[in-house]
Amino acid sequence: MSVSTPLPFTVVYSNIQQQLILYVYPIWLIFGIGGGILNLIVFSRPKLRGSSCCIYFFAASTDHILTLIIGIGPTIYALNHSDPQIDSIVFCKIRGYLFQITLMLSRWFVAFACIDRYALSSDSVNLRHFASKRIAYRCVIAILLVWSIVCSHRLIFYEIQGHLCGIITNSGAAIYHTLYVIIGGGILPAIIMIICAFLIRRNLDRKHKKRLQISAVEHQQNSLDHQVLILLSIQIICYIIFTTPQMCNLIYNAILNTIPNLSRETLALQRFLSFMAELMLYMFPVTSFYLYTLTSRTFRNELFTSFRLLPIFRSICTKIRIAPSASNAINGHDIPQPLPTLVVNQ
Repeated sequence: MSVSTPLPFTVVYSNIQQQLILYVYPIWLIFGIGGGILNLIVFSRPKLRGSSCCIYFFAASTDHILTLIIGIGPTIYALNHSDPQIDSIVFCKIRGYLFQITLMLSRWFVAFACIDRYALSSDSVNLRHFASKRIAYRCVIAILLVWSIVCSHRLIFYEIQGHLCGIITNSGAAIYHTLYVIIGGGILPAIIMIICAFLIRRNLDRKHKKRLQISAVEHQQNSLDHQVLILLSIQIICYIIFTTPQMCNLIYNAILNTIPNLSRETLALQRFLSFMAELMLYMFPVTSFYLYTLTSRTFRNELFTSFRLLPIFRSICTKIRIAPSASNAINGHDIPQPLPTLVVNQ
């Protein structure tokens, strides 16, 4: 009787990774891009596009779509074709560069959205000037330029070795990459988001106590401010949950890089954990639309309004209005009345 030999860990890790890429990544790509497009539609609505904070949300939603396309697209393509990341050094460098930029942009767009809301809720007139559309557009461009420069080391130090595309032989560049991702892409934006969320909440509570009698316009603005605060809070919580595995993985990789002659099993586990951390990282752009819809009444209302403006929905509503109702038909308002019956006496 033959005894089956257990598969080595390297094969097990590879099989699990292949199954996740085959079944999970396409679902996330469809729902993530679809949700991102709906985000763009809602945040471009007249009621929301006048808010400087929603400019950052619009930019973050655009970045989420690009993150999924650049990050997941080549991985799915490599299932049935040769992997362009290890076949072309040019593609390896450009894809790594663009992917890192998109990851950083969405985090800092949300961080600046928090700063924007804090400035708007402040009692200082000078500070409230920061919460303007003109400043928001400038900040979006500045964030894009800064991270385009900071991430440029990937164009220089990325290389291909075996089945890996990344910073492999240059230890100095690898340390720089680890530090700036942990600090600039993890710790610093998270601290800004959390501090601003507490300050915004404090400012709104203070204003609410001062206004014993407020007008309808002020009440509507306060409601919108609280709705935006809810969106920010959800973004902060999800950001921390979905980026923590990546931060832990970077620290783990930095420790392993100091250990020489690692076993094949250890290297396979390192690659698998890096894949799982990246898989969790995609949850941030994938879930944004659905979290907005579940938590914000204003977002849902604007989404439904956008749907009602579509030609197909307008035609359906028109047909419903034209068609006679059942109650009217029963009452005889929409059908001809029968002629009176002639009774003949026998």
